[in-house]
Amino acid sequence: MTENDREPLVEGITAAIVGVSDFGPHLDLFRDVLGYEVAGEGVVPASVADPLWGSGPADVEVLALAAAGSGTGRIHLVRVPEPLAPAEPPHNLDVGLVGIDMYARDIEAAHASFAASGRVWTTPPTTYGVSVGEREVQVTQGVCPAPDGTVVVFVQPAAVRGTEAWTADPERPYTELTSVVCHVPDPDAEVAFWGPDGLGMGVWYDVVFSAPGFDTVAGLPPGTKMRLAFLAGEKTARIEVTSAATEHRVDRRATQRPARSLGHSGWSVRTRDLAAALDRVRATGGTVTASPVETDDPLHGRALVAAADTPNGIAVTLWQPRG
Repeated sequence: MTENDREPLVEGITAAIVGVSDFGPHLDLFRDVLGYEVAGEGVVPASVADPLWGSGPADVEVLALAAAGSGTGRIHLVRVPEPLAPAEPPHNLDVGLVGIDMYARDIEAAHASFAASGRVWTTPPTTYGVSVGEREVQVTQGVCPAPDGTVVVFVQPAAVRGTEAWTADPERPYTELTSVVCHVPDPDAEVAFWGPDGLGMGVWYDVVFSAPGFDTVAGLPPGTKMRLAFLAGEKTARIEVTSAATEHRVDRRATQRPARSLGHSGWSVRTRDLAAALDRVRATGGTVTASPVETDDPLHGRALVAAADTPNGIAVTLWQPRG
């Protein structure tokens, strides 16, 4: 293996893919309340979308949302005229994709502002501690339902990890997506897939913990032990791989497919070398579900795109810019 082969193939999760029945309610929230801008709009042509996502013979309408122009931690809104299942927010014990997270500068003010406008959070701001080695990390989170079964988790961190949006505009109330969350039956395989020997993200920590505050935020039975592996690349968004030491609930993976499902339905990941990334997918237990195709669309620009499932069946769109 050469030194170049050991370079990370990905720098983080470029975007969460969110299936929508109507763009309007999502723009009302993400653009008008949270300050995201429309960074791209139009269609992914059927000649690309169908081999990539199995979406059928029609072009797929899309919007790319960015915070303060950030090229990472984006939200890709994809219109789904005939979804595989009705919209339903996932529970933290369901198998598959769960929430999308972003930082809030003042989470109590955010909660009050949402309440004043009639947007009710399912969980108000709650603080809890996670033991990481010999130190305890304090986290304050609140959970807000979004359209089409999407779940947004606001985080006021004790220590801010780098975000492009706050670097560009330090006065913004909210950042780009700082992490995306999945709950899986085989966390070891998922960590290996994304980690240093897989696509190249670093494991910031990997702990098993239980905290009453987290039980409240996540809607878990009291005393639930949860494994949390936090993987990070050079840029946001990062990945939170969770797995509870209790019975898992609904398996949502079959109805969380990009361009065919509503809500949080996949991840979009830019890579410096698509061929090498697909080789790494296969070597670490993932499955390539769509071979590379050329595209020039609002989500990816001019790029080579392919699709894969992680070892736990999380749908990933991998793409390499083409100049």
